[in-house]
Formats: sequence, C-alpha cells, structure tokens
Amino acid sequence: MKKSETRIYASKKNAFYGVFFQFLTLVMSFIVRSVFIKNLGNEFLGLDSLFKNLLNLMSFTELGIGVAISSSLYEPLARHDTELINSLIHLLKVFYKWIIGIIILAGIIMTIVLPHLINGAMPDGARFAFCLYFLNSAATYMLVVNRTLLIADQKGYINSINQFIFLLLQQIIQIALLVGGLNYIIYLSVQLIATILSNISLGIRSRKLYPYLREKKSVSKIPTKVVKRLKENVIGMISSKFGGIVLNSTDNLVLSLFVNLATVGNYANYTTVINGLTTLVNTAISGITASIGNLGTEENYQKEKRIFFQLYWGNAVLLMNLSFGLYFFFDDFIKLWVGSQYQLTELTTIAIIFLFFQNQLRQIAVSFQIAHSLFWQQRYKSLFEAFTNLVFSIIFVKVFKLSILGVVMGTIASNLLINIWWEPLIVFRSGLHSKMGEYWKAFMTVNGLFVLCLIIIHFTKGYFMGLVPLIGYYLAFSVLFNLLMFNCIPSFKKLVFKVIRR
Repeated sequence: MKKSETRIYASKKNAFYGVFFQFLTLVMSFIVRSVFIKNLGNEFLGLDSLFKNLLNLMSFTELGIGVAISSSLYEPLARHDTELINSLIHLLKVFYKWIIGIIILAGIIMTIVLPHLINGAMPDGARFAFCLYFLNSAATYMLVVNRTLLIADQKGYINSINQFIFLLLQQIIQIALLVGGLNYIIYLSVQLIATILSNISLGIRSRKLYPYLREKKSVSKIPTKVVKRLKENVIGMISSKFGGIVLNSTDNLVLSLFVNLATVGNYANYTTVINGLTTLVNTAISGITASIGNLGTEENYQKEKRIFFQLYWGNAVLLMNLSFGLYFFFDDFIKLWVGSQYQLTELTTIAIIFLFFQNQLRQIAVSFQIAHSLFWQQRYKSLFEAFTNLVFSIIFVKVFKLSILGVVMGTIASNLLINIWWEPLIVFRSGLHSKMGEYWKAFMTVNGLFVLCLIIIHFTKGYFMGLVPLIGYYLAFSVLFNLLMFNCIPSFKKLVFKVIRR
C-alpha cells in the first residue's frame, strides 16, 4: 500500500472510531446525568460542576507542553528513528511525573480552601470527594505517553476503542450504583478505578506495538535542532494555553458580573448543544492531524496545499449542514428539552450558530498548525484574541445592554479581527510556503454561501408548519445543497471520491 493510501486509511479509521465512540459517549453521559440528578439532586450536581471547574483551572499546570513535545514525534515516527522516539518519550515521562506531582499538591491546597469556595454549608464528604476527583485527574497523566505515541503514529483509533470500553463500563456501573442508592463517594471511586484500569490496558497494548520502548539502554541526547524547536513550541503553547483559558472563561464571567446567573444558565442550555457538536467535529479532525503531520515530513508543499483545500471544503460543507440543522430545529429542541421560557431571541440564536460555524471553520488551519508544530509563530495570537473578546463583550453587554447576544458578538468580533487572518497566515507562510490568495477566495465563497443559505432559510421555513413538514424541507434543502457543492467545488468532489474509494 502506498504511503498516501496508508495515510487516507489511517485518517478514515481514526476519524470514524473517534466520532462513533464520542457520539455514544455523549449519549451515555446524558443518561448518567439524568440518573445523577434524579438520585443525588441539584446540590451534588452543583458540587460536581464546581469540581470540574476547579480541575479545569488546575489543568493550566500542563501548559500545553505535552502537545508541543508530542508534535515533535511525527517526523521520527515517519522515519522510524527509534532512538529519537525513545528520547522524546523519556522527556514526556519526566515532564508528566512533574505534572502529576503538581496536580496532587494543588489538589491538596484546593481541598483545604474548599469551604471558602462554596456559598453555604458544604455537603458531607465533599473534601474526600474532591480528593477522588483530583486523583482521577492525576491518574489520567500516569500513562499519557502511551496515548500520545499512538495518536502521533496515526493509531488513535486504538485509544478511542480502549477509552470507550472502560468509560462505558464505568457509566453502566455508576448508573447501577446510583439507582441502588449508593452515595457520591462510591460514584467517584468507580471513576478513579476505571481510569487506572484504562491506563494499564493501553500501556500493555502500546508496549506490544513499540517493543523498543522496553529496551533497557541509556537515552541518547536530543539533537540541538530538535531542542531549539521544542523550546520555541513550548513557549508558544504556554502563551496559547493561557490565552485559551482566559478566552473560554470570558463569556460566562461577563454575564455573571454584568447581568445575572439566571442568564448564564439560559446561555448554558444552548452552549451544551453547541459543545456536543463541537466535540464530534473536533474528534473527526483530530483523527487526521497525525496523518497531516506524517505528510508534512515529505516536504511536498503543493500536495499539502491540495490536501488542505480538500479538507477545508469538506469541513465547510459538513459545518454548513450542521448549522442549517441548528437553524431549523435549535429553538424547538430547547423548548422540548427545558421549556419555552428558556428560549433565546432568533437573532441571538443566529449569532450563536454563526459563531459555531466560524469557530469550527478554523479547525483545519489549526490542525495544520499542530501538524507542523507552528506553536512559536502563534505565541501572541491567543493573548490578542482573549483581550479583544473581553473588551468587545464588556462593551456590548455593559454599554449596549445586549446580554447574551453581546458576549456572542464579542467572540465573533475576536474571530473576525484576529483568527480569520492570523491562523491561515501562519499555515501558508511557515507550513505550506505558499501565498494566501486561494485561501481568501475559498473563505469568501464559503461565508457568502453560508449567509445566503441562512437568508433563504429565514424567509422560507415559516411556510412549513409542524415538525414533519419542517424535517422534510430540511432534508430536501440539504440534498439539493450537497449536490450543488459536489458538482461545483472540485476540491470537495475529490475528497468525496477519496473517502468512497479507499
């Protein structure tokens, strides 16, 4: 099998398994959440959410350095340079030992101050429960190098299967225990045990696939050129990680400070759906990132550029289909799920859909950034993005009183002012070594089509009353749209044929 065919096969396999198992995981998570609320109540649901937020803050200790180091594995894996692979894996192991220690130390400190983070009486056993939570977080880093190596070697599907099996077993046992009346501590203990067993299972599999990792020999020195690149990428990732944490915390913080918590809850209903779709799309894209990195080792920039536009158009068509579905059914789903009193205005819904589309449209460029280890070149981007988002969000919410629409518009502004040109500029200048004219043509065409279709849907969907006629119209619209894209966009057509044939 040719190398290019191997990459396509690996990309398809990783993307399929990733999306399939992620979808099942989302469904199971919704079931577990429903049983959790019914049996433990809102107080423990709030406690669980608080623990997750605290762990998200603690995740800053990782700084994205693992991503920077793991991206350096693409080239030695493609060239079967086991000596350099061993050296990089050793570096990762040392790094994650420090991370585990820092997380445990930070967890102990958080446990001490936990009562000060809870308004009112702290539930019984909350401290011990949080200990189980942060130990589970530390346990995920125990054998993370095995997961990293598999993903970098285009074998991410092995990780997806392993992760799903143990997560499914965990969730089934948790549901049974909750229904049986057992408490929150037992619920979290099952999670910790499942994480440890999952790591052990993946470790056994990776040692079979990479026997040279078990060889007892001295670790050779990493070449100076690789070390220099690593230092640059690490600095770039630290900046990006910090900016990302600020950016992702901005919207709810602004709403909480300048509006109220009830508004945060209303927005969360919509973002829950958006986050689910985002996870599915990102899982598919992450499944092909290692193959892009493998392709990059050939330094065939014209071929890479063709692949970029095929993936760009494939991603764009997928996103337009998902976004059209959201515009047709988003409000109806919210009404069915939590009630009509939680529905937002149509303009706010459109803004949320537009933001989802713009955020996900960037992901192909982001994947090429990761595959080419272009972290140093984008070290300031997330900082500017976070600052722009915060300033515009505050202006729209506090000055113009736009509430949820204001924070969404603030994030859209940061995307349009920073991301749409910065990320592709890095990819085309430092990764593909090409001019951006073709990209801007594709970008304008995609967004023009997207806005035009939204306008058509806006003025026509009112003629189809009832759910069944609306579903019929959506399906007819989607079929016609996809046929037009297939016949009019050569890059999309080539991608479809590649996927079907191989």
